[in-house]
Amino acid sequence: MFKQYYCSYLASHLKLFIKQPLFLCRCFLFHIHSPVMKTLTNHCYKQPAIIALFSILLPFLLTPYALAQTALPQTVRTQSDSMLMNKPGSFKITNGNLIGFGTDSYGKNCSYTDIEEKDAATNLLSLITLFRQTPVLTNPMGFDGAGHFNTSICNSKFGYGIPCTVSLYFETWLSRKGKTIKHTSAPPQFRFDVNRTDVYCSNGFNVTNFSNASQPTNPLYDEKSMDKATVALRELFFLPGVKEKVASGIDRYGNDVVLFNANQPAYWQQVTINDVFGLLFDYWIRVPDNIASETMMNILHNEYNSFSETERKGFAYMGNPESTSRIGAAVNLTPVMRPNPAYWNQNISRSAIQFMVLEIPEKENVKIKMDEQLKKQDDHYYISRMLYELDITELQKMIAK
Repeated sequence: MFKQYYCSYLASHLKLFIKQPLFLCRCFLFHIHSPVMKTLTNHCYKQPAIIALFSILLPFLLTPYALAQTALPQTVRTQSDSMLMNKPGSFKITNGNLIGFGTDSYGKNCSYTDIEEKDAATNLLSLITLFRQTPVLTNPMGFDGAGHFNTSICNSKFGYGIPCTVSLYFETWLSRKGKTIKHTSAPPQFRFDVNRTDVYCSNGFNVTNFSNASQPTNPLYDEKSMDKATVALRELFFLPGVKEKVASGIDRYGNDVVLFNANQPAYWQQVTINDVFGLLFDYWIRVPDNIASETMMNILHNEYNSFSETERKGFAYMGNPESTSRIGAAVNLTPVMRPNPAYWNQNISRSAIQFMVLEIPEKENVKIKMDEQLKKQDDHYYISRMLYELDITELQKMIAK
């Protein structure tokens, strides 16, 4: 019966692929990581209904851009194009809405005053100006650049400052068969988050929200509790990389750089094994299918019972990847984290920039990539050049104290 339920679940989500491919990928992440779910998934993929769906979807899975290449305008970049690096360019800045997106995952409203919005726009303009001080953007050649900022996902529990997304676009000038064209369809862009300590939330804990399930068989299921348990579990995340302190207020996690106020409490905090399993239990005891709930609860209880009382009170780390929870007690470089609401300085305006996360690899790696892109006439070269010329210590000065 559980296998039949799980196959129906997969089939229903495969049907979402055409309309919501990113949602489909997220839904499958949790279900294929453990031996139990791998077995179930393999079983389901042998069913006629699933095979029929995949026979339709497989061409799109293998060649996701095939249809787009025939439908998009002729300003799409092709491999035969060469960059016109000496053609004078331009740069403009636009902004979207900064007053919030309405209610967040906790059902609370995220709105800001007109004054806060105006001040936030001024701060973001100053931030983009720092990027413009790089030689590649000071005098644009070979592209028309654009800076844009907009409201990002708000979080009433872990946030404070106005959350924003900043994007820098490079509409490059190209030569194609002797003709000059501009790459305007999905041009190279660099995007990063401002005032979002929750940007990595659900990394490793992105479970499916069953709050709108039909015909639940679990007597403990109800929509409100299911939604609450899902949101709570998604607050957790595994550390995104090995932490390296670059300078005061600058931390590096692999290719990602975090800019913060070093005078404030830690922006993320570790979570105990008791906390993690408490959230896992609260989620799986409420899923709509009773057999699925009982199966997972038994597995999780067995894993939880393998820890000593001392270990349970200690911090949680990435454990055995073949286990269902993937939680371990052995100290390593991948702890389980949660945003720290105490990080924010609430004595200053919500319009201030207090936290940033940017994907900026080490200088030597950026240089290697930049040289390769130039050789291949890849117009993402301009992004790499900007990052190579960028001084992140100057960006850190934008963090309000």
